Amino acid sequence: MGSMISLAVGRLEVDWGKNNGFVDHSALFQSDDTAQIPYYYAGQEIEGADGAPDWEVITELKEGLSKPLAQVIERINLLGHTHSVCDAEFAALAEFNGFDATTFSFSDLREALASIDVSSLSPNYGEGSEDFGKFFRRQILPRLGLKASGPGPMELGCIAEGMENLSAYTILHLLAENPTARGLNVQWAFNDVEDGGWAKRSDFVKPVDQSSRFLIVTEGSSDAAIIGNGFRLLRPHIADFFDFVDMEEGYPFTGTGNVFRFVQGLISIRVLNNVIVVYDNDAEGAANFERTRQLNLPANLAVIKLPELACFKAFTTVGPNGRHLENINSRAAAIECYLDLPADAAVRWSSYNAKIGAYQGELVGKEKYARAFLDLRARSTAYRFDNIASVLDVIVRTATNMREKLMAETFADLYSGRLESL
Repeated sequence: MGSMISLAVGRLEVDWGKNNGFVDHSALFQSDDTAQIPYYYAGQEIEGADGAPDWEVITELKEGLSKPLAQVIERINLLGHTHSVCDAEFAALAEFNGFDATTFSFSDLREALASIDVSSLSPNYGEGSEDFGKFFRRQILPRLGLKASGPGPMELGCIAEGMENLSAYTILHLLAENPTARGLNVQWAFNDVEDGGWAKRSDFVKPVDQSSRFLIVTEGSSDAAIIGNGFRLLRPHIADFFDFVDMEEGYPFTGTGNVFRFVQGLISIRVLNNVIVVYDNDAEGAANFERTRQLNLPANLAVIKLPELACFKAFTTVGPNGRHLENINSRAAAIECYLDLPADAAVRWSSYNAKIGAYQGELVGKEKYARAFLDLRARSTAYRFDNIASVLDVIVRTATNMREKLMAETFADLYSGRLESL
């Protein structure tokens, strides 16, 4: 029979393999996700409820990888497999397999997967000797209730052929909308393949591949340190997707001018890494953000500015004419302004930059606020994280969009190439 490996939500398998023939799902998990998870085996033959032969189910707890479905979905999005890509994949499969996507649509599949009671499924899928096509037709298809959804027998066969190639990540996306599944963990049961000598532990528990990670380039070491700690505190389940320029020997890109020249250099050498350049939401940062956007940026390089926030529209400022409430968006909102600040926090106008035609300001006591944030080792209800969370949201959204476009193009090329070869 060989050694089996499966990816499941509760008792619903969404992907499985055998021996060394399996899909690498390691990017869905982190090293601390190893846990004791259930493995299901067929035991003695017994009589089923309908009188047909069935098999006793033996459950054993062994080591595998386990992570909450909601957190796995965030990691899938960063891999580029977003909900819109799920829709595009379904459409490509419908065209390739020749079934009418209006007779059986992506919405039909979405509703079917949203209504199935994942917690009540039996893990007994038979003797395990059938291929995935038979598995889908005999087990998954009836459980989803698709036989009553309208398609005739011939088209139903085309649907089954298409859905047997539906990626596990699309299934996981749809299961995340299922009330009985959204609170469950995604579990990757790899122990038997490892024990059988078909793969090593390092094939399953390993860092995210460099091609799927994002290098964050900021204006200074403080920005990188604050954003990095923000991910560790607020988004630890995706923090490993983001790398920062090595600062051990001194941060090499201090200042917006240096960052702009660095971007020019990356473009000229056609860097292969996914790079996100982050400018401050101040006068210099806003000017260089617009300047950088005018460059011919490749698909793997994105430039963003720290988000403009409503709370910055009436922020205390100090200048030659005293204290006033002013809008510091695109004028003086550096990364420290996104931390938990006291009510008397203020920006001091420092100088007029003739080159960009604007005054530059700086948060008074910014080093103190930065140290307080960097000293945090765990999320605390006493600290207000809303503003820094908005920064992380922009970065994650930008990263997701970068990968989403590539993934959509990959699916389009995959199935159009197959169609042309027929």
